[in-house]
Amino acid sequence: MATSSCVTNNDQRLLSYYQSMAKKIWGYKPSIGRRVVRLLCRSIIFALRINGRSIFSNELIQMLDPKLGVEFENRKFWFRTGNGRLFWRAKTVLHEEPLMISWIKSMKSNDVVLEIGANVGMYTVLIADKAKLVYASELDTLNAAILKENLYLNGLLEKVVIIPLAAGDKIEIVDVKFRSLSYGDALQLIAGGDETQTFGSHPDTTGYIATVLQVSLDELFEDAELVKPNKIKIDVDGNELTVLAGATKLLAGATEIYFEDGMTAACATFIDFLLENSFKEVSRDKQFAKSNKNHLVGYTKIFSKSS
Repeated sequence: MATSSCVTNNDQRLLSYYQSMAKKIWGYKPSIGRRVVRLLCRSIIFALRINGRSIFSNELIQMLDPKLGVEFENRKFWFRTGNGRLFWRAKTVLHEEPLMISWIKSMKSNDVVLEIGANVGMYTVLIADKAKLVYASELDTLNAAILKENLYLNGLLEKVVIIPLAAGDKIEIVDVKFRSLSYGDALQLIAGGDETQTFGSHPDTTGYIATVLQVSLDELFEDAELVKPNKIKIDVDGNELTVLAGATKLLAGATEIYFEDGMTAACATFIDFLLENSFKEVSRDKQFAKSNKNHLVGYTKIFSKSS
């Protein structure tokens, strides 16, 4: 009994240590300057009563059109901002994942691309400008709404099919855990996913659970007789096996896969599937924690096979 108690205590200490380290590596703490800006904004909102409870405040809010322009391959693209996360995504879209930008630059006008984990469409917009057709799968309807806005702002709605559903092994209602009610958020966890990549890296985040319709992408493409993608992007943070279970045919039929490898057992299983289906890794780039540039958290990888 004493040994068992000792192991339990050690386990608890290890858990506390890893949680504290995860918070240091992944957690976001606004700078003093950012906190001052927020305080100033709250003061202005309070003084002018910009609270949506009057005609003036609603008209003022409605007149706001926050967006940021980004130059890419001789064209200016516009992205919706309006909160810190959306602003950051727009500011870093060309630098956050260099391998993704290289991959997009290599795309052809006849490519059909499936993007699983599209978020607010930062890369969707750039891909759609190059490719023939894009399917953008995003389970968070808040993100899907901004994705639609970004496509509209750039005149690309007709080239993208938005799939605002969870991707899994079959059609059913599933529980999805979200970190926050915020546009541009990520790391949503479908029931049965790998929590170490999502809420495990944010131990102090409670989040909330919502029910979401899940579909098998294989079944969706087959039943709706959709044009199959030749290129697929996978960025699903802990939901790799859930997605894989319902997309084996689409993945096996593609010629290029862009995959975010979080160095987990689930990611290893996903990569094994690709290798078993004649894919070869042709390129990779390291990913580091945003708050600790010395801490490796994964890789972005491109897998390819002969058509």
